[in-house]
Formats: sequence, structure tokens, C-alpha cells
Amino acid sequence: MLQSMVSAKKTAIFGSGPAGLMAATRLVRAGAGVTVFERRPSFGRKLLIAGSSGLNISHEASVPEFIAHYEGFSPPIWSRFFSIFSPKDWIAFVESLGFETFVGTSSRYFVREMKASNLLRAWIEMLKKAGVQFVPNTEFNSETRLSDFDSVGFFLGGGSWEDREPVWPAVFRERFGIQVHPFSPSNVGYEVAWNPKFLQEAEGKPLKNIVFTTKSGSKAGELVVTGYGLEGTPIYFHGTKGVAFLDLKPALTQSSILEKLKSVRENLSPLRRIKKVLGLNETALALLFHHTEAHDRENLGKMVSLIKRFPLEILRPRPLMESISSKGGVDLGEVRVDPGCELMLKKHPGFFCGGEMLDWDAPTGGFLIQASVTQGAVAARGMLGWMENG
Repeated sequence: MLQSMVSAKKTAIFGSGPAGLMAATRLVRAGAGVTVFERRPSFGRKLLIAGSSGLNISHEASVPEFIAHYEGFSPPIWSRFFSIFSPKDWIAFVESLGFETFVGTSSRYFVREMKASNLLRAWIEMLKKAGVQFVPNTEFNSETRLSDFDSVGFFLGGGSWEDREPVWPAVFRERFGIQVHPFSPSNVGYEVAWNPKFLQEAEGKPLKNIVFTTKSGSKAGELVVTGYGLEGTPIYFHGTKGVAFLDLKPALTQSSILEKLKSVRENLSPLRRIKKVLGLNETALALLFHHTEAHDRENLGKMVSLIKRFPLEILRPRPLMESISSKGGVDLGEVRVDPGCELMLKKHPGFFCGGEMLDWDAPTGGFLIQASVTQGAVAARGMLGWMENG
């Protein structure tokens, strides 16, 4: 019934990231005419970036666990969004395109071939065969004509990975009267004032199996030492300016570590004992050597306490253009969340928003892309409801 009612309707999608492509998918499958506009010469850049180091597309967490990681919309709203398009729905869609998925040791869902280019190509080809029109090199701006369309979906992205400041926030403020919050980096590396001698040994290498703790929380995982500081999931989750602590051997208590080190019969220095019996990787050993005082390195008790709670002064986050995602964007009070018109701009009926351009936040590790495609599906449902009921 719905397909016959919307078959004569024309919709525009601005932005070809995961949210925009999912909205286009749901719309064309319902029978609407769909045109996707992209300011770049090619499509799906954000999906390609997300898959540059292994394409993790979701997480095996339960829906309540997903929601606990999200900021912005209230938990009941997130819950309703996921009832419309869940992680299982997204995994099934990816597999319907012919791609095998699996759950890694980190509990994240990956595409087996670990890259995004083929998935993106198959997705776009499927949409083209279904009748979706793709228009490159067309940026949404103050002159863009929208009156030709029965409904418009904006999925214009945030401020991350941009080579210049996005145009659309100013247009939304001035043309539509929409409150748009300034962007700031999220899921980003932080700067640390490393000892140059430490960097000579450790730059580009991982700190494995650690727990990273700041005033915002703790996260187990792996961090990578960079010339400017640290990158990796734990700092993306809980990075903040100030003192952080590393547990370099979370599997053992402080007392059990001390017992193991004291059991070494050779007359070795504390650091040599640590190297001999604890199995710390070379990066952790370099940290213990180059970022401690000489007198502490001779104190077994002190070194044990540092292994369990190594202090690091975390400085500023890296720039917005280097961040995986961004905070800020369209104020959530500007969009409707009631059933039937989900994510429609209150001031402009028929115009919908979703994805990173809205002011919500989530950690990396499958949570970001899942929320984006879910919002794409939710916005499409709102667009269809609007076109059906007006």
C-alpha cells in the first residue's frame, strides 16, 4: 500500500555517507524516486575512511549496551530507533550484498575482506539498479533548489576528516533558522610530552593489553604511541586533558606482581626482573625505563606500583580534521522524534536530518557507524510517513 502511495514522490538525499546511503536504500525499496547529491566527485568517502584500517561495521553488544554508549538522544528514543533498524538488521543487509561478516576478539563485527571499497561499490551498484540517481560535485548551499522534491534528507556529516570547514552549518543557521552547535573533536588522539629517547624506541608501536583510566572512566585495550602522543580505542573512549593512568599488567594484582619479581633468584635490577618474568611488551618496558626517575628504577616496590598505575600527563586533543568523529551539529531540539515524522526539522516540514550532522556522540568500535545507518533508516521512515500523510 505504502509503495503505491509514494511511487510518484521524489526525494533528495544530500550526502553519501552510511546514513545517506541507508536512507536512500529504504526509500527506493518503498518505491520513492531518489536522487543522491554529493559535493565530492566520488561517493561514500566516510565509509571508505571508516574501513581504512579494517572495516568494523557494528558490535555484538545488546541494544541496551549500545544505548549506554550513546549521548544526545534519550535512551527511550535510541531504543525506538533501534526497534526500527537494529544491529541485526544492519548485519543482515551487509550480508545481503554478498559480504561475509564475523565477530572479532574485540566483540566488533567486521566484513571478512576487511576493507570498505568493495562493499561501497556493491551498495551503490544495488541502488543504481533500483533506480537511484547519483549526482556528484554538487554541494548543498544557500542557492540549492529544494522545491522540486516532495521530501529532502540531509546527511551532510560533521566536522571530522574535512579538509575545510563545512558550508552547511552556516546555511542551516541563515537559510533555515536552525541552531547548529560548533564542532569539536571526538574519538581523537591526544598529545603527550614524550621523552625523545622513548620515541626513538617506541614511536608507531603499541602498548598492548593495558587499561587506560582518566576521570571520565576506564577502558581496556591497546594504545599506539605516536610522535605527538597516543591513539587507540581506550583514549577515544576516555581521553581528556589531565592526568591519566596506565595499568600495564591488568591480569595481575600489585601483590602478585611483587611476589613474582621477588621470586627471581638472580641478583637483577627491578627492571631486569620485570623483563624476565612479566612478559611486558617492548613499548611498556621502554616507557618504564625512559619515563621514570633513576632512583625509582632501583626501587622494586615503586616499579611495581608504576606497573599498575603509571601516570601520564594528557595534553590537548588533536585537531578536528584528524578526529574520527565530531561533537556538535544540529541541536536535537530542532528535530521531531515522534513516530511518523522521525528526525524531521520542526521548522521545515518535509526536511529531515540524520547522521553525524546531528549533535550526538558515540565511541568508535562499531558504535558510530551503527548509529549512523540506524538514523538513516529512521529518517527514511519519517520521510515516507510524511509523503504518505503530508
